[in-house]
Amino acid sequence: MVHGPVYSPVDPTVLDDPYPYYASLRTGPAATYLEKDDLWVVPHFEHVWEVVRAPDSYSSKALRAVGIGAISARNGPRPDIRALDARSPKSLIATDPPDHTRLRRLVSKPFTPRMVAGLADQTRRICEDAVDELLAAAERGDADLVRDFNFPVPVQVIASFLGIPGERRDDFKRWSNALVGRLDGQPLSEDQFADLIEMSEYFDEVVAERIHRPGDDLISWIIAGSTDGDDPLTADDLVAFCTLLLVAGNETTTNLLGNLFLAFWDHRDQYDKMRVADNLSPVIEEALRYDSSVQGILRLTNTDLRLGDTDIPQDNLVLILFGSANRDETRWADAHRFDIERQPLDHLGFSSGIHMCLGAHLARLETTIALDVLRTRLRSIEPTAEPERLLSPILRGVTSMPVTVEPA
Repeated sequence: MVHGPVYSPVDPTVLDDPYPYYASLRTGPAATYLEKDDLWVVPHFEHVWEVVRAPDSYSSKALRAVGIGAISARNGPRPDIRALDARSPKSLIATDPPDHTRLRRLVSKPFTPRMVAGLADQTRRICEDAVDELLAAAERGDADLVRDFNFPVPVQVIASFLGIPGERRDDFKRWSNALVGRLDGQPLSEDQFADLIEMSEYFDEVVAERIHRPGDDLISWIIAGSTDGDDPLTADDLVAFCTLLLVAGNETTTNLLGNLFLAFWDHRDQYDKMRVADNLSPVIEEALRYDSSVQGILRLTNTDLRLGDTDIPQDNLVLILFGSANRDETRWADAHRFDIERQPLDHLGFSSGIHMCLGAHLARLETTIALDVLRTRLRSIEPTAEPERLLSPILRGVTSMPVTVEPA
């Protein structure tokens, strides 16, 4: 029996600060069934680790139902997820082996540490330009750390990777926002639906152009390798790749930077340590553990399963809680304390197993360089108003952070 605050993945109060609710769940069994939401939640580190590394038992096909009520039964009757299988484009995040193995192989090479390291100089130039924009906004009196820095940096990096103009970042932001809503299973507004149509049409054009005139970019790389084998990728599959890379390539890093500064403002001693640290890598890893950009992900049970002390029936949705696992008291001492000297290398901020975040190396590079540029160029960054929290059961971050900044 779980005692304490009642958890629901769609409750706005929970989404504002889920950690007390996670702590309550961790006093209970390996998995807890939420009757109103009609899904199981897995809060403990050891069991989250087990689920993410067992794709044969816990299927990523659950994500094929996003946008039509996948997260909570409160949004209405769920579709038959397995029935969606045949008509859904192949997406890296929503497939199992062997499809996933082939899809991952197509895009993995550009995301290796060696290849990502080659983006360091370009990423630093993008960060320097973004600080210029932030300082200009501060002179006008309306600086916003998310709008002026945290968002434009990763979106321009991923745009250059995809070989598409970074000047369209306002469009990318609208499209990303609509995709986040779809990922959460929220009902889409007419404007959001129009944004998704616009995004799909745009990437249809990009894919068609790269098929006929390939370039030196990630989309062209995927197209070049997609014709191998007996099951070539369709144009819809390629568009699904582009949309996934767009949202994953900017939302994760944008949210990581926002969550990191919220942690710094709540732990001023850690901010002071960061400013003089020789190595920023432990800072990034602790930020990923302490306030994970991705709080959870859905899975679908392929058969009747036993997880720890809990039986979970076949064809049930399971929400694995990375945010809770990363605060598990049995894994880290003082797990609720933000400590940049902790070096939590086994955190689940980027998941684990075959669905380990493809862009983890890129996100680490971007965040490390961004933090170094900010601490070098700015003497201070101070909040001037309460940040606006992104209320999502999947992603955790902020959409607005009004600040004052003082140049170094």
